[in-house]
Amino acid sequence: MTILLATLLAAAPKSEPLNGVLAFGIAVLIYPGLIVAVLAGWALSWARASARAVAGRQAIPAPLTEVHEIRAEIARDSITPPGIAPRVVGAFASIVAVFPLVALVLLPVPGNPLVASLGLQGDLVLEGGLLLGVPVTRLLLGWIIPSPYTRLAADRGARLLAGVVVTMALALAANAEQLTSLSIAFTPAKASLPTFALVTRLLAALAFAFTLPALARPSAVHDSGDLLLAGELTEMSGADLAGFRIAEAFQLLAAAGVFTAVFLLPLLPTAFGTGRSLLWLAGIVLTTLGIGAWEGYVARQPARQTEERPPLTWWLGWPVLIAMLSLVAAAWAARGA
Repeated sequence: MTILLATLLAAAPKSEPLNGVLAFGIAVLIYPGLIVAVLAGWALSWARASARAVAGRQAIPAPLTEVHEIRAEIARDSITPPGIAPRVVGAFASIVAVFPLVALVLLPVPGNPLVASLGLQGDLVLEGGLLLGVPVTRLLLGWIIPSPYTRLAADRGARLLAGVVVTMALALAANAEQLTSLSIAFTPAKASLPTFALVTRLLAALAFAFTLPALARPSAVHDSGDLLLAGELTEMSGADLAGFRIAEAFQLLAAAGVFTAVFLLPLLPTAFGTGRSLLWLAGIVLTTLGIGAWEGYVARQPARQTEERPPLTWWLGWPVLIAMLSLVAAAWAARGA
């Protein structure tokens, strides 16, 4: 795929506007956009499901299981809950995949044509905001649908997302202070990290890792081979539900990509060349497997007596504490300690 992109860019006329338009089209439609997002989203979704099954002591699903399920959903009629216009649900299902797709296109992954043609560096704030697109859209739809089940699920999801946003903001702030930049593109260094710089990046990565299962949370889970739909999308079906499931596959890829670019690669500043591209691939795959393993581990834990949790559970818990410690360590690192 990288060779194909390089060939297309080399064959294009050398005028700057045309090169920019061509690069943008390739980035959106091919790499790292739609085509690659579909293939990588499928592969990573299966990898997460496999890790979840292993950690949950269940059978590993077949690679094409989710593909068949999405095709079956598309073939079914979309049944809209009473009290809401079908076009509203359809609009939500149509636009939800745009957020993670744009996050992928704007990510300075190796071979992204926008990096060479437009000097794309990526933006921490923009990527963080785009990662919230899928969960926020799911919450809004859960509140709009006139069902007590979806609205209760949306209320719980909103409390969780509030804690996620706080942790994300603190971790990204620590990263920005450490690298003195809001860009994502990271230039390899020739020397190893000082102690406090390494501690800062480790703590920020750990804090952000706590948010990944919530950011990449799927709406459909498997239990003993049966598909169970829960949460804000309980009342959805057909192509509308399929649209959200496709968006969630893109979201998994985008979340793993952002985590790798922003937090994992800066931990290894001396890696360069071909090894740096391999680090991208390894980071995305390992992040995905980690999310799946965590989901499987949580699923095996005994059910709590109540699912209601105080709104400040995250704000007063380990994720925010670790993120705050990373800010303190970043301040110490900035002083040359």
